[in-house]
Parts: sequence; C-alpha cells; structure tokens
Amino acid sequence: MRSRFQYFRPQSLVEALEFLESYGHETSVLAGGTDLMIAVRNGETTSRFVMDVSRLDELRAIRKNDEVLTVGAAATFTEISNSQEVLECAPVLARAARYVGSLQIRNVGTVGGNVANASPAADGVPPLVVLQARVHIQSSSSERTPLVEELITAPYRTNLKPDELIVRFIIDPARTKKYKWSFQRIARRRTLAIARANAAALAIIDPNGVVGDLRLCVGSILPQPARMTGAEEILKGRVPDRELIWEAAKKVSSEMVHLSGVRPTTEYKRPAVEGLVMKALTEILLEEKQHA
Repeated sequence: MRSRFQYFRPQSLVEALEFLESYGHETSVLAGGTDLMIAVRNGETTSRFVMDVSRLDELRAIRKNDEVLTVGAAATFTEISNSQEVLECAPVLARAARYVGSLQIRNVGTVGGNVANASPAADGVPPLVVLQARVHIQSSSSERTPLVEELITAPYRTNLKPDELIVRFIIDPARTKKYKWSFQRIARRRTLAIARANAAALAIIDPNGVVGDLRLCVGSILPQPARMTGAEEILKGRVPDRELIWEAAKKVSSEMVHLSGVRPTTEYKRPAVEGLVMKALTEILLEEKQHA
C-alpha cells in the first residue's frame, strides 16, 4: 500500500524554511525523489507532508564566484556532469556523477539527495570528501557549513535537524587546482547498478616525484564516509611505486575489516577493495612513469 501524504511545493527558499520551521518533524524533503518515491510506493514513508524543492532556483545553481565553486543541492547529476564549472574546478565530482544510476536517474537525482540519504554506497560522497567540500545548511533562524563527512553520522543517518535544509555545497578549487584525480567503482555493471565499492583520490606530486599530499576516500566499505588517513600516510612524503601502493591498498582493506568486522562478503570484498584502491592510486601516482 502506498504512503499517503500532503504535497507542498514552496515558491522560494524562504518559504521552504518557514514550512520546515513549523512542520519539519512531519516532513520529508523531495529533490530528485529517486529514493523517496520508492519508499512511498512501498508504503514506508510515514511523513504527513512531502515538500518538493526540486524547482527552487536557489538550490539548483552551479556557480564559480571569487574562486569558490558552489553546487546547488538540487542540481542533478546530469547537470553536474555537464557543467563546465565542475569540469574545470572539480573534475572528480563530474566523473562520479556520470556513473550514478541510469540516464533517467541522473536526470532527476540530485547531489543534495545523494548526501542526505547517506547511503554508504553513494557515488557522490567520496569525491566531495576528498574535495573537502562543505555543506551549506540553513534553517529559518540559523546556518552552518560542516564538512560532508561531519554531516553523515551512520548509514542512512545525518545530523540534519528537522527544520534544516541542505542548500548548496561549497568547494575551494584553489585547494585542488594542481592535484591529479581518480574515481573508480566496482559494481555488477558499469551503470544501472549500486556500487559494491567506490573510491575517489586526489594527489599532488612535487617535481622530484615525491607525494606532497594525498586524499583518499573509499565508499561502501565503512558505515560512514571517512578519509583513509592510514593509507594516505604510507605514501605521503615518499616516491611512490607499486609496492608502496599495494601496502596502502592493504591498509584500506585492513581498516575495513577493523571497523566493519568480518562478514560473509569479506572474502570477496577484501581483494576487490585492494584492487580498486590499487587502480585509483596507480592512475594518479604512476601514470607518468607508465607512459615515460
């Protein structure tokens, strides 16, 4: 049996926030609806109201101002993958957006919904983590800008308050301008499948071939998104080779088992994750050497 609710479509961000101030505890927010509408069809949504913010201009814009890239929470993955601003300033996010679901899902699915849903397998989250993206969250009386990984607290859980709305994501391109990047995923199919594991990586290498900085986030292996700092430290300040990269990949799979425990899928997932990390790090750390 389908869920029953009252539908509300605000005409402005101010109106949306005022509605949440009064009815936030009873409201589900609809941006793309790719997850919410499944819950509605299955009768799993108990909210009294569904508030549709998909057409609010304040939530859809993608802009670059004063060297800061802002991506509206209601920007679709198709819009993100085609955006010249995103391609220029955050190409790892554009690449990830191309892998989300099917073309139909990408046309309606939004980055804000992807983060708010907090699925461990969300393709949009690892790129935002390595980009050190901040989430601009507003209510009618306050606003805050936590990091993406600070917002997501557990699988399908965030610390978003009932009267709050994700408005945009803020990325500083200057922090990653000279970084190489990679996004990789494992799924049953290239598209139309949820990632069994995904990885986003950024790295900067100095003229002597030494890794100056490295950011790595692997999705779908931990309860919530996090930087793989142990693996990063293995490579920072060193000239990378396959042996070091393999050591870093083993560190990631070890962290997965430590935090998530041994499960029936661990026998498959451990080598799969190691291979995924190897592929992502090799692409950005050894690519020039391979082509030399």
